[in-house]
Amino acid sequence: MGRYTFTPAAAYSAADACGTLHGDGARIELQVTGALFSEFLGILETAQEDLGRRWNDQGRSGCHAAT
Repeated sequence: MGRYTFTPAAAYSAADACGTLHGDGARIELQVTGALFSEFLGILETAQEDLGRRWNDQGRSGCHAAT
């Protein structure tokens, strides 16, 4: 996330607990969007893992273009 850090609410915290976004000396509680943002980052992580796996599979098959 660049110079910002997302900290999700702990799984064992109260139901109304929210994640926070830290950066540039500011701390922002994500009261409305915390759960959505956490889900979005999970989806991005899954996509990154899938693309990495596909990239590595292509490398093993010799499909990468020479650089």
